[in-house]
Amino acid sequence: MCDFYFVLYLKKYLTILNLKILHTSKSTLFQKNILLMLKGTFIAQTIGVIGSLIIAKVYGSEAYGIFGLFISISSVLKIINTFQLDKTIVTLQNENESKNLMNSLFVITLFLSLTFIIIYKSLSLIFNLNSINFSILILSILASIIFSFNIIHESFLTFRKKFHPISNAKIYMAFFNIIFQLLLFHKFKLMGLIYGNIISISLISIYYFIKNHNYLSNINFQQLKKSITSNSSVIKYLFPSSLINSLAINLMPILIVAFFSLKETGEYFLSLKILATPLFLISSSISQVYYQKSSEMLHTSKEKLFNFTKKIVLINLALMLLFIIVINTVGIFFLELFFNKNWENLRLFTFILSFLILAKSSFNPISNIIIVLHKNHISLLFNCYLLIVNLMAIYIGYTNSNILQTIIILSLFGSFGYIVLLLYFMNELKKLKNNYG
Repeated sequence: MCDFYFVLYLKKYLTILNLKILHTSKSTLFQKNILLMLKGTFIAQTIGVIGSLIIAKVYGSEAYGIFGLFISISSVLKIINTFQLDKTIVTLQNENESKNLMNSLFVITLFLSLTFIIIYKSLSLIFNLNSINFSILILSILASIIFSFNIIHESFLTFRKKFHPISNAKIYMAFFNIIFQLLLFHKFKLMGLIYGNIISISLISIYYFIKNHNYLSNINFQQLKKSITSNSSVIKYLFPSSLINSLAINLMPILIVAFFSLKETGEYFLSLKILATPLFLISSSISQVYYQKSSEMLHTSKEKLFNFTKKIVLINLALMLLFIIVINTVGIFFLELFFNKNWENLRLFTFILSFLILAKSSFNPISNIIIVLHKNHISLLFNCYLLIVNLMAIYIGYTNSNILQTIIILSLFGSFGYIVLLLYFMNELKKLKNNYG
């Protein structure tokens, strides 16, 4: 219920957002695109949250722990698949170049994923890895291919300013996920969550291919080389930065499985999922549109970018703070009634991780400003810091056989990092305002 009111407040704030740039027709389009993305994301997240709670109750914490492991591995691999060049699809200046990069990344993704499978198969024969590890990794690689395809499609649709298909896809994905995961429970038990997710993202990929089918073409290698050369900083800085960030975020469930238990992994994963719902709602609704708009403003009205970004950050923080207060008081009470205390660490994990999620919400929706301002090296440094924090948290928690210490260190030091990152970029935008205002 709190998610419903959360979105009503977000719509209200976006409607009354008092910015000078809202006097132009382009700004009206910006607001319209955010609300379009918001609608799709809200419906998808409402379905997703309700479905996740039901699925978590049906499958239990161990199955959720395995699913968290699967999501973590595929999330890391999907970064590697595209070298983050999908981000440049949005910023390229002409359609042919953007289209060519999209088609090139499809082939690159398949080639790299096939390489992963060959490497892992060879290692599994040498080290005699057991079947459950092998099956989860192969499924994770398959999912990473489909995830990468979907991200590439979304980037090209963003370039074309076609936000409606992206909005619809979020709704379809949430619906398919719940239906297939529930249907597959009785037959597959622990693996039903994974199989259901793969079927769902595959259907979304088919939907995106239909939407972009007129733009599928042969690869122009000369043009591809030009695109990569002109965006070399993406591969030099953004790719390793994003990879380290993905490792920092997704390494935790993997390491918790390795050093603690599947049950604790499931509790950690569900706590994050509950807290990250509004963060994902805001980020998905704003980040794609903000990326395109801020890139445009950098060339046309640099001096307005600071105030524009500042108001978005303040709105994000206010809404997230409201949600976190509700979820840690009334919300957790109902969650414990629903789960009958089978997830004994849920309340404590949710409270501790709330600080991290609040700090992330201040920067995540505007994180594409890193690319817009060509500050990929800063992102690299920040993500190295996050990775060190994660490793330090796991080491201390494992050494003392206390997962609580791991989560406290992760939350406090992670929060500090996000706050510093936000202040740095707001200062950079303020310099632009002072220089061009």
